Amino acid sequence: MLRLLKNLFWFAAMVWMGCLLGQVVVPWLTACAPEDDYAAARLLLDDFAGEGDGLWFRHDTIDLDRVYRALEAKFPYAFTMHCRTLRDGSSELSLEVGNQAAQAQAETLAEGIVRSLQLDGMDARARMLALHDWLVVNCAYDLSIDEDSALDGSSPPFTASGALVDGKAVCMGYARAYQMLCDAAGIETFFVVSEPMNHAWNVVRMDGELLFIDCTYDDPVPDRPGVAGHQYFLVDAEGLRKTHTWDEEFYESLCEKMSGLPVPQ
Repeated sequence: MLRLLKNLFWFAAMVWMGCLLGQVVVPWLTACAPEDDYAAARLLLDDFAGEGDGLWFRHDTIDLDRVYRALEAKFPYAFTMHCRTLRDGSSELSLEVGNQAAQAQAETLAEGIVRSLQLDGMDARARMLALHDWLVVNCAYDLSIDEDSALDGSSPPFTASGALVDGKAVCMGYARAYQMLCDAAGIETFFVVSEPMNHAWNVVRMDGELLFIDCTYDDPVPDRPGVAGHQYFLVDAEGLRKTHTWDEEFYESLCEKMSGLPVPQ
């Protein structure tokens, strides 16, 4: 009997050690070690596209904030990056898109808008201008939203759905809607966020140069039906610095290293 109890004890100890190794040692040994935060974002996008459950990374190889910002620049809709950390210095990151029905509705509408504008035969600048003007004319800035509003980034005014379906949004909604429209037209743009300004807009690389589009600033407030400004359409960095501040180094590298990736679905 004593021998049996000893065997059961060692069996339980081995099971416990196996669980510990699986939860601690294995993540550390198998964790991704990307060359930079943009590469980490690309890996997560691939995992998301393949309906994966997330990826393990070592803390010393990534900056969580920069990885999130890189993902944010590519996603045309609100999402959450979940992070589960272990004491061994590894983190499991996974992505979740909220309110997917509204996102799908916005994407379907964006595709219909692109078809209705008959953009075939236009060059990229002309197509982007047509999409810019459609959005500015058909969306009004939501003046009911302020810093004290109990809303988060997935609420309609902050999403492409708010701008395209409801016809009202704040800067994040304008920028996400414009990115979604450009995606539907086969033009790659990125979502730019400035924390100092509490503002968002878009950037595109054309002829080797970064050009910026701020649909929000081109939409008169209060709204003037049928009027679309063009002061902030395809502005170069030097011109945009007069009114905007952003992490220029980050987005310069991002537009180089995140270009050509499929649009997240």
